[in-house]
Amino acid sequence: MPMTPRKAVLRGGLLIAGSLVAILGAASVAAEPAIRPSKSTADQLEQISAVVRRQIEAGLIPGAIVYIAERGKPAYFAAQGFADLEARKPVSSDTIFRLYSMTKPLTCAAVMTLYDEGLIGLDDPVKSYLPEFSRMTVRTPSGIVEANRDLTIRDLLTHTSGLSYEVTNSAVSADYRDADVFAIRNRQAESLESHVKRLARLPLASQPGAAWTYGESMGVLGRVVEVASGETFRTYLKRRVLEPLDMRDTDFFVPREKAGRLMQLYTKSPTTALAKAQDLAQYGGSYLMPPMLEYGGAGLVGTTEDYMKFAQMLLDKGSHGGRRILSSKSVRLMTTNALPEALGDQPLAASGRAPGVGFGFCGLVVARRSGESPPGNVGEYAWGGWASTNFWIDPKRDLAGLVMTQVIPDVPGSGTLYDEVRQVVYGTAPQR
Repeated sequence: MPMTPRKAVLRGGLLIAGSLVAILGAASVAAEPAIRPSKSTADQLEQISAVVRRQIEAGLIPGAIVYIAERGKPAYFAAQGFADLEARKPVSSDTIFRLYSMTKPLTCAAVMTLYDEGLIGLDDPVKSYLPEFSRMTVRTPSGIVEANRDLTIRDLLTHTSGLSYEVTNSAVSADYRDADVFAIRNRQAESLESHVKRLARLPLASQPGAAWTYGESMGVLGRVVEVASGETFRTYLKRRVLEPLDMRDTDFFVPREKAGRLMQLYTKSPTTALAKAQDLAQYGGSYLMPPMLEYGGAGLVGTTEDYMKFAQMLLDKGSHGGRRILSSKSVRLMTTNALPEALGDQPLAASGRAPGVGFGFCGLVVARRSGESPPGNVGEYAWGGWASTNFWIDPKRDLAGLVMTQVIPDVPGSGTLYDEVRQVVYGTAPQR
């Protein structure tokens, strides 16, 4: 339900209200703060709404929610446009989104609870939990060779395991296609155990620890959670992360009574108009029934409000509502660059990240800023999902942000909504 604004004060250039939500079918900010903001702050709020409105009018997105929180308080929350463009059904505050790779940081949280309890070690060999990873091979230009060391839990957490994705341009993309191991497409066809065992038979894209390669690592971590905990991945994730955070709408599927809240999925390319996704199987199916494959890399759905609770927990160094979810040490490990200098100043270049952007556990970390850096601060932790969902936390500003829609671009990361919202938040947006 929409909340009504209460005591409001000005901080950091954004309106901070005890409860401020604007639900926008059109683009006017439906809020009456108790203290009227300055013109510059009011302009900034309207700029965020205007960014979303322009993208809707240009046919780039059907609708979106933007949620900015600062110092633990809502600063801006607005739903604009449509969850179902054809039915003219508006986006609402409780709209459910496919999170895709924004599942990964939640998987990391589950893994780190095991670390906090001493049930796993970060440098433990993966084979200690999953024997199928005992003899790994690596595809090289001269052929397949044996891996020079065992994979570790840390390798999985940092995407330096050599595991890849079918859809990425890596040395093993053809191997993955031939074996049909794309987890999203197979979420109703096999179990997590079966998927991981098939994956372990394929060669790695690089020697363990030698490169940052985006891929199946977090899916394998979900299976590690199962073995180390003795529970299914979904059961453990819900018990140790989702339920303590009161993330009531986050799960691996949308139950029947909530089905009407799931946003439609759309596709977009530079040469085609926004279109409702037709072949849902390649995008994980309908998400309206429990999957066989509870995939830690891209399996969850959830609401903006739910994910903000997780983001705020990270900003609060592992606590939520007076309850500790993670140790402060685990949060620090997650949100600090963990990649060695040997990987260079631009280890995530293949994913379009600027120099100085490293990787912590299951999310990028801004380790250094340069003239090529997007607006923001050193120390930010962030990640996004395939359907143009994004989140970030900025400890320097004590700020968390979410930009949520459901559009799969033909080129990953080619959407501009997230970038434009950040430009407004950090005061670098061009005036229009």
